[in-house]
Amino acid sequence: MPANRLPLLLCLLLAVPAHAEIYKYVDENGQVTFTDVYRKGAKRIDLPGAPVPAGGAGRPGKRAAYQPSPADFPRIDGATQKRRDDIRRQVLQDEIDAERKNIAEARRQLALGERLQPGEQAGDATYLNRVRKLREAVQQHEQNVASIQRELANLK
Repeated sequence: MPANRLPLLLCLLLAVPAHAEIYKYVDENGQVTFTDVYRKGAKRIDLPGAPVPAGGAGRPGKRAAYQPSPADFPRIDGATQKRRDDIRRQVLQDEIDAERKNIAEARRQLALGERLQPGEQAGDATYLNRVRKLREAVQQHEQNVASIQRELANLK
């Protein structure tokens, strides 16, 4: 699977419904900011159709009390969940293997790119720009591997 699909795949795998309170804050310059982080003087925005948090409206920093799932809430059996987890683990393992190959290729490209071209000097802007981009590519692939490793560690 191409590495450029990694962010999409991770988003799909990790997508879960979420709820956050939204606040509107107007600073001293009249700049309006919408955020999910409460600030002194911010007003909570009630969105139509949004669930009301269990901890009560307008109380920043309060965690909702644990509410058990309703009796009619859809459930899956342990074997089905294990199969899903196994599939997720395999997808993540395939992605990490691909990213490790991408790191090796990016490092190879960096080694080639660090070589000075005829008529080029180490301080030239084109050289510095080329090497910077190649180093950023290596770092990006390394960050991808670290992210996937965290996801693998979070699996049961």
